[in-house]
Amino acid sequence: MLTLSNLSKRFGDNTVLDGIDLNIKQGEIVAVIGPSGTGKSTLLRCINFLETPTQGSIEIDGHQVKASERSQKAIIELRKRAAFVFQNYALFANKTALENIAEGLITVWGQPKEKAHAEAQAILNDIGLGDRANAYPSALSGGQQQRVGIGRAMAAHSKVILFDEPTSALDPEWVDEVLGLIKQLAQRRQTMIIVTHEMQFAREIADRVVFMEGGRIVEQGPPAQLFENPQDPRTRQFLARALKH
Repeated sequence: MLTLSNLSKRFGDNTVLDGIDLNIKQGEIVAVIGPSGTGKSTLLRCINFLETPTQGSIEIDGHQVKASERSQKAIIELRKRAAFVFQNYALFANKTALENIAEGLITVWGQPKEKAHAEAQAILNDIGLGDRANAYPSALSGGQQQRVGIGRAMAAHSKVILFDEPTSALDPEWVDEVLGLIKQLAQRRQTMIIVTHEMQFAREIADRVVFMEGGRIVEQGPPAQLFENPQDPRTRQFLARALKH
């Protein structure tokens, strides 16, 4: 359903992604782990062209965009298939929770405002924020803001949701509510790629864990295999450090 072929990204002389090949099936949940600065977030951002890949191609649900032959129309179609949940929520400060969720339905999908608002309210109810529809981001906790961000991704009805460290900006008391919502989506078999530093969460939620280092995929496999019997010494070294904390 999602295929990355020889995906690379360079910033000047610095190679951040180095020939990534990855296939993800419909309904599969993939957690991406690895040291800071190894290209995990760049990988997500290249999938829907928030960053433009230097080379390679991305295909989602039969729609392929090549780095060398991209058009704005093709990128827009790709983005319709891949919703993004940001570390820092990225909500519109001047719009209410309901309006933040409805915005893409109106501007991207062309829904009438009344229909979009009704769907946004249903999503707010679903994510436990039905009574906060008229609240602006400044009046919401970090956990609530991130749940609205996830609700916005849900509204897009995308083939895949890309989560970029969805709990990294949260105070500890808000982490569980956001992870709980992502687990709800997992139970519905929403295809997801989740970059995370929460090792236990990755172990619980993922069908497959991908370990990256130096812009490359070093090792991947089911959580039990990768966490309990990693094959590559770099994976073992990373997990030995990560699981201490």
